[in-house]
Amino acid sequence: MAKSQINLDALSVPDLTQLIEDAKVALEGKKQGAKAQLIEEMREKAAQLGLDLGELLERPGPKTNVRKPRSDTGKAVAARYRSPEGETWTGRGRMPRWLTEAVNNGKAKEDFAV
Repeated sequence: MAKSQINLDALSVPDLTQLIEDAKVALEGKKQGAKAQLIEEMREKAAQLGLDLGELLERPGPKTNVRKPRSDTGKAVAARYRSPEGETWTGRGRMPRWLTEAVNNGKAKEDFAV
């Protein structure tokens, strides 16, 4: 890439601003031209292979890593264990103190099954 022959130090602020704007327009034009040329080359190569460019560029739907919400959210869960005093436990989460003590004292958890 050759360095421009423009003496930037000799330009005023408005002239530099105009130069930047003109350069942006020229850059965008070059990008569009290169894009069009690339698309045309890809169409020709796809045609040589007997393919349609649209089929090659078709993208599958977006892939998400979002979990599906539970279907039982907010629904009451039936108790699976009941203590002699009437306390209940659904079997979810941490084992309650009354059941932990009973299991530690030699009783089976299934003895309290509802």
